[in-house]
Amino acid sequence: MEGEYPRFKSSHVLEELAEGFQLGPGEFDFVFRYRGDHNRHGIAVLLKSSLHLGYFPEMLGGVPESVRLFLGKQLGLLWDHSEDYRGTGGTRDYHLAQIRTFTGWRFPTAADKQDLAERLRCEEAEVAITSEKLLDAACRRFRELRIELPVEPELHRLVNGALNGYFQDLYERVTAQMASEVRSRLDELLVVPKEEVLSTFELLKADAANAGIENMGNEIVKLRLLRSVGLPAAPFAKTPMKVLHLLKRRAWNEKASEMREHPEAIRYALLGCFLHVRTMEVLDDVIRMAIDIVHRVDVRSDNQLNRELMKT
Repeated sequence: MEGEYPRFKSSHVLEELAEGFQLGPGEFDFVFRYRGDHNRHGIAVLLKSSLHLGYFPEMLGGVPESVRLFLGKQLGLLWDHSEDYRGTGGTRDYHLAQIRTFTGWRFPTAADKQDLAERLRCEEAEVAITSEKLLDAACRRFRELRIELPVEPELHRLVNGALNGYFQDLYERVTAQMASEVRSRLDELLVVPKEEVLSTFELLKADAANAGIENMGNEIVKLRLLRSVGLPAAPFAKTPMKVLHLLKRRAWNEKASEMREHPEAIRYALLGCFLHVRTMEVLDDVIRMAIDIVHRVDVRSDNQLNRELMKT
């Protein structure tokens, strides 16, 4: 499933077994280098499991019975000999090394993990903006390079660290491009004016009402207020729209008091994304209302003309 560390399914249909666990001619030759049904069966299970998962299973007992039996039948075995395989110690280490040499896969080094973290942070996170999608991207990248996956907790830490790093870089980049007076006006949005109960930030979240002259006027006032902050477009020009919408939703879900508690880089970037996207939304609402009002005026004019014609 999307966003999950690769695991076996609880059961497989025959088509899935044939697609994922059919031994090829070269794989048969490799497996039959070794003596004993238990060794051949164990190596075959390790080989196909590692290619399927992207890492070696800790214990062969954790591989579904259907997979073990399917591989055993290909080897001409009448029952599951993998239970007799020595899955620990030097024998297993030797077999894993032989499988790695045969497949071209290798164990991940510290440098591999660092390179992946940098790639995820600087390239992949902008496209895969959730931890689930970024985990999938990490798994694909390791598979492309034929590098085995780190253990699950370590991979999650690596992915989450890269995602947090991407957003922190974005916060700092966006905030650095805002003038001090713009930042001051952003802070003013979070203040509740005297004799009021809501901050301007909260008022800007209000949805547009039905089309009408008065309601359109209210949206125009809101649009002027958004533009009065003087927020430049440059800080957001290179940020994908789906990222801007994500950050706008994060800001939308916070109260003014919660927003004030953020460090400056996060606060100004979230508020900036909120205003940038909200300006486009309010402008769309004003245009929609204007078109609707004009349409209604046209309909009323047509009806009036029809009534006049009927009198003649």
